[in-house]
Amino acid sequence: MRFCTACSLKTEETGRFCPECGHALIDLARAETETSDPPGDSSAARLVGRVIDGQYELQGIIGGGSFGTVYRGRQLGLDRPVAVKVPTHEIASDPVMAKRFAREARSAARIQHPGVVAIYGVGELVDGRPYLVMELVDGAPLDKILESGPIAPDRALKIARSIASALSETHAADVVHRDLKPTNIMWRRDRNGDDRITLVDFGIAVCKPGNADATRLTAGGLIGTPHYMSPEQAHGEAVDARADLYALGCLLHELVTGSPPFDGSGFEVLLAHLGRPAPPPSEKNPAVPASIDHICQELMHKKPDDRPQHANEVVAMIDDALAELVGQGTQAPMPAKKKKKAKPKKTIATVYDLPQRRSSRLAAAFIATAAVAGGAGFAVRELAAPKGEVVQAAEEPAPYDARVGRFRTLDKDNGEMIVQATVPDPLPAGREIGSRLVIKNKLGQPIIADEIVLTIADETGSAKGLTARPSRQVQGRYYFRYTFPKPGRYTLRVFPPSIDSSFEIPVDVL
Repeated sequence: MRFCTACSLKTEETGRFCPECGHALIDLARAETETSDPPGDSSAARLVGRVIDGQYELQGIIGGGSFGTVYRGRQLGLDRPVAVKVPTHEIASDPVMAKRFAREARSAARIQHPGVVAIYGVGELVDGRPYLVMELVDGAPLDKILESGPIAPDRALKIARSIASALSETHAADVVHRDLKPTNIMWRRDRNGDDRITLVDFGIAVCKPGNADATRLTAGGLIGTPHYMSPEQAHGEAVDARADLYALGCLLHELVTGSPPFDGSGFEVLLAHLGRPAPPPSEKNPAVPASIDHICQELMHKKPDDRPQHANEVVAMIDDALAELVGQGTQAPMPAKKKKKAKPKKTIATVYDLPQRRSSRLAAAFIATAAVAGGAGFAVRELAAPKGEVVQAAEEPAPYDARVGRFRTLDKDNGEMIVQATVPDPLPAGREIGSRLVIKNKLGQPIIADEIVLTIADETGSAKGLTARPSRQVQGRYYFRYTFPKPGRYTLRVFPPSIDSSFEIPVDVL
């Protein structure tokens, strides 16, 4: 006997789909065993005590949130503990989020490493929601280790080495995590008192181009976490393995100081990653040795090409630092031998062709929201300027007249939206100038927003963020003021609201 999960028809049909409504058919025995939450019921506890697919018994709730619930379970046939992740009805009905859920299973299943959560299986509940069965990882989020303050340098290096080793295998499997942070790293002590870590939550990981895992997916919010986000990811650019290494530098900094490299609101932190040099950990904690300062500096270069190119290189750097600490007699001897720096095989995760530009729209929305929520108004913080110094958004200047030849318009059209930046011609360095943005949709209609977020990056990649104020007279027109410090080529990046990508406009300054 078969059962339709949509119209509840019972039938002797042996096919996969209901002859009445075309929805999926399942065995009636399974339907009677595995009754789950009815749509709209938010009680995750209804599944506790049920057996899914005749093999996974759900014993309790580990945790959950707006995405769904994670259950503690047991795989009956193998008698082993498991964790079962089930999304909410709302998430499961969203095609984008459903693909993200499937991506987590495929991404993590590619990787075989003791420091990466193992995937045991996937399936579907009676109500059509997918579920993911994975290794039950005992422990706590990595930041739990900081409850009593920063940890010792040698211990921090060993933990960072374990993370780098797991990343090495992750990147070799053509996967970039993209959201490496303490809550996505489970930590515990083993029977010998050694620290053990496990990378979890590959929900926004990105894989090689050309397959379903490489699609642009979003949770309706920022892709990644501002405190650990690389500059290229904050800009909405293509990311590769070096974005994970940047996040590892942030984590190591936090382990030895007790806090991430940059503090403040999400708006301030994101802009700091874009344009402010990462402070050495020893500025916050003088006990941090120079070797850790050096590793953090190398991992947190603004430009990916200036960072280590592979996680294997980071492992070797950490081994060197540990050997140096032992040589200084400040730590217990290390039994491991110093590893030779061998150039690993290049994989797709170490190149620049992993498209993830959709995050730019999310970063723009997040920045604008954070700026308003933080009471920033329309003041713009110059990241290279002393603390407290701000640049005010421009008042609306007199209308431009193209006939006098004193201004030029730079156009950018991506088929979805049109951006026009009108700037002085020539554009001088060292003098504050007023510029105008005109933003329209593909039908030529003006885009209306409270403000437009943009960044201006110099040739080194150092960027400053500011906002453009809307015109009081003309819809879709925005104004800002900026002083280019020196001649050269700059990149103006505009983040219009509600689109998939940012706009890059090169600007030559004399």
